[in-house]
Parts: sequence; C-alpha cells; structure tokens
Amino acid sequence: MQFHRPFRIGAIIGVLLSIACAPLASADPPSGAIFIMGPYAAGVPVGYFVLVRKGPEVGAFRITQAKVGERWDLGTSSYESYFQSDGTGILVAPNVVRRSGDIDIRKMRGVHAFAWQPGKNRLWVGKWWFGCMGNQLVNMASKFSEADDGFEFAPTSAKSIAEVDTTDEALKWFRFDPNTRVQVPVSGLAK
Repeated sequence: MQFHRPFRIGAIIGVLLSIACAPLASADPPSGAIFIMGPYAAGVPVGYFVLVRKGPEVGAFRITQAKVGERWDLGTSSYESYFQSDGTGILVAPNVVRRSGDIDIRKMRGVHAFAWQPGKNRLWVGKWWFGCMGNQLVNMASKFSEADDGFEFAPTSAKSIAEVDTTDEALKWFRFDPNTRVQVPVSGLAK
C-alpha cells in the first residue's frame, strides 16, 4: 500500500476534468495530439517524450501505451524513461539509466485523510519518481508534493530517444505552477 498526503481536491478534480474533456491524442497524430502542462501535472499523449530537468541532471519519459479503465480517471499504462546525471544531457550515452514500468490507477481505498492508491502510481526517471494521478497524468513535482520542487518539464514531438535534443533552444519548459494550465499541440514542438 502506498500512502500519500491528500491533494487539494478541488484543484486536482478541475485538472482531471479538463484533461478528460480534451483528448490527449486523436486519430491522426501528431497534429491532433496535445500535452496539457500544469497547473500541478503534465497530461501526456501516448508515444511522445517529455524532458525533465533539475540542475545539471536531465531525464526523459514517454507513455508507450495506455488503456482507460472503468472510469475516465482510472486505467493502466506503460512507460519508458532515461536519466543522465553527468550534466551532458546526452540520453543515448552508455551511462544513461534506462527504466520501464507500468502505471495502474485504481479506485482509491480508505477514507479521505487515510486514503491510498492500491495500484502502481509511480513513474520513475532515474533516481526521481513522480506520482501519477491518472494513467497519463504525471505530477510535476517529485513524489506527490504539492509545491514546486524545482523540476522543469518540456514536451517534445520526439517518438524515439535518438531524436531527443535536450539542448534545443526551441524547447518550451514548464514548472509546477498552480496558476498555469497550457495546452501544447505536439505539431509545433521541438524534438
């Protein structure tokens, strides 16, 4: 069982509803696929990498497949991630930490202050882990923090780790910000 602090319910429900009402991918990607960045989480379309950085360390992850459960906010997904701690930003180097895993968001158990997620709700990028509030919804702060931890996220149009350029000046970086929610179409993004 994994316990965590309860979220600001109103804010989280608002984010989840807005994501549910705006599909993350359409039948004709990449032009129809979108990322939703903020306020507390990143809504990630299947197949596209998101860069994560903090200080000189950088990582990337993507959802490789997703399946909605019995409700729109439940479901499963699989992911892969890459992490580079040496400051070069090169995610195809031999010293990169590669991971893969599954996310399984189920109905919460318990009562409000003592509720827990019985499924797998952690996405790992090297030594960092980010809580998942949905099968394609990744917290923009470490773990289940409700405050900015200094992580920055950049959505990309890259579908292969070999395409990712962590130094591209055209990347748009976002931080955990309770006052910002931006829909970002994949079609206009750097790799």
